[in-house]
Amino acid sequence: MSKPAMSDLFTFSGRRNRKSYVFYILIVIVISISAAFVIALLAAILPVLAVIAGLLVFLPIMVSSWAVGGQRCRDFGWTGWAVLLTAVPYIGIVAAIAFMVVPGTIGTNRYGRDLLDAPVY
Repeated sequence: MSKPAMSDLFTFSGRRNRKSYVFYILIVIVISISAAFVIALLAAILPVLAVIAGLLVFLPIMVSSWAVGGQRCRDFGWTGWAVLLTAVPYIGIVAAIAFMVVPGTIGTNRYGRDLLDAPVY
């Protein structure tokens, strides 16, 4: 059973499988595009308020993306710090794609049990 995409968004521990990670990324893309559109409209009226709104929207998204990316790294058996690879030019693109397509460690690793091994009721 997969972890729900919008659970443990600010938790820097545990594992996250591919399905949950991809759904999280898709949801964040939709939220980011929607927020950017609203903030762009707001910038035409009140630029200072648009900056504040942008920070209030995108800082939590950035922190949760690091947390969720760290969970995905731990599913590979890597340390959560490996999520910082996504910040390196060119390597980050490859790492982000790998997070979405490479399966995690089968069974329990040092970061927890495999979420796909959970019993289905």
